Amino acid sequence: MMPIFTGDKPVIRVHYIEDNLIDQQALTRVVQKKSLPYQIDLSSSLAEARSRNQMYDLVICDYFLSDGTILDLLPSLDTRTPVIVVTGQADLNNAVTALKLGAKDYLVKDPERQYLNLLPIQIENLLKQQQNERDRKRLSSLLFSVGGAIPFGVYLYEPITGTVMYANKAFFSIWDFDAETSESLLTHDVIFSQIKTLLKYESDDLPMFSLGEDGVSEIARSGEVRVQNSKTIRYYTDRIPMEPGDPACYVSIFEDSTALSQALEAVNEYSRKLEHLNTSLDQQVQERTEQLEGLMQKQRDLIVNIGHDLRTPLTPLVALLPYLQHNEADEEKKNTLGVLCESTMRIRTLVEEILMMDNLGVEKSSYSQRDARPCDLGSMADEIIEASLSVISSKGLSIRNAIQPGMLIRIRYIHLHLILEKLINNALQFTPPGGTVTLHGGKDHQCTWFCVSDTGIGLTHADSSRIFDDFYKADASRSDLLSHGLGLSVVRKLVLLNHGHITVKSDGLGMGTRFCVSLPDCTIRTHQPMWD
Repeated sequence: MMPIFTGDKPVIRVHYIEDNLIDQQALTRVVQKKSLPYQIDLSSSLAEARSRNQMYDLVICDYFLSDGTILDLLPSLDTRTPVIVVTGQADLNNAVTALKLGAKDYLVKDPERQYLNLLPIQIENLLKQQQNERDRKRLSSLLFSVGGAIPFGVYLYEPITGTVMYANKAFFSIWDFDAETSESLLTHDVIFSQIKTLLKYESDDLPMFSLGEDGVSEIARSGEVRVQNSKTIRYYTDRIPMEPGDPACYVSIFEDSTALSQALEAVNEYSRKLEHLNTSLDQQVQERTEQLEGLMQKQRDLIVNIGHDLRTPLTPLVALLPYLQHNEADEEKKNTLGVLCESTMRIRTLVEEILMMDNLGVEKSSYSQRDARPCDLGSMADEIIEASLSVISSKGLSIRNAIQPGMLIRIRYIHLHLILEKLINNALQFTPPGGTVTLHGGKDHQCTWFCVSDTGIGLTHADSSRIFDDFYKADASRSDLLSHGLGLSVVRKLVLLNHGHITVKSDGLGMGTRFCVSLPDCTIRTHQPMWD
């Protein structure tokens, strides 16, 4: 055995039967020079060749040997191993006889031994043909072994030669070929013509190529055809990669999709009905929406008109009642006037907030960032707290502002002042004596945020979800006359008008409340703030 070269290529095991030492050496030199991946076993006679019990990929044998000819050896060789016969005599009869006995090729030696340069090419082509043949047999065996279990119709054919390579039972069943017809459909031409007559519409694309048609080599064909018996068949046809020079081979896959097509048609019909119903519902919703918008507009107009009508008689009362109270000497009358003053001020505050709600609706469509200016959040909070010192002192509350002066935010001054004022006053109003109110804030993700926390009466989960609604007052905590349910609604509208966020959090009644506001430093909506 002479292992000549392996490299990264798979080794080809060659049995070289030759009694001429010079020819043996010549082949060895060619293999070494070309670095061919051959592993060669040398035999000098038929007897020595018969004594080898190994399997080879290829046998190269001289026609004439010292103890006989290749014709004596061929019947005993493994038929799966290709044989190349080489000889120094160009005898046509010997070549034909050798090929009939199983030899795959026949080469004539020339004096310069140029045939050795052609030999590697012959070996490569011969082994490739043998591998293709094995692959075809393996594919055919696989299809016949599993074809009966495949629910799809499988059809392999060569349109150029008209050869039907394979067709399973499902194929004949899908096309409603009876057993007798199936036996007679042995050529592609007959099958193609039979299928063509079954199609319901002549305009349908044919699911396979006709006899002699090579088709479009690299483009698959797929679609759906109707058969005259109301059956619907889906198909897919594609070319199978073959070796250069081999006839074009195609595989067609068929599926009876009648039930699926009927189901899809039913779904489409149902979808059309739903679309019609949705259109009708959309029209009804549009009509109801327009009605509701009209009613809401009338409600807003009514509230605003009432607010304006109340403001006119309130103006002299607000101006005169404090004057009368201050100049009244009778203590009982003075107290009565004080009650009237306080009630009048509450009514005026309610009227002003109603009108403010209307103004916010107008501002929403006309508000521009150009109306904003830098505002000092910490200093503004200190001013509002200082203005509320009388309430803080009377209730014995503790208030701490952790927002440092100099924290600037670009916003309309009146908007920020109203937001802070109403949140602070809300905390002071609903925190019992001895409680604590805390303000803190910071910068995060291109926004400024601040929170107003208290140790007051807290909120239920239901209250928290509705606390920003217009005129909403929590049953247990905000039913007194000091609250009319508009302050926090105004705050929320102002925050949204400035593209911000506001949240409320409370762990329940008696657990205090925390309101957090985030306002962007520009007009672009920012990330959700992380004030925890």
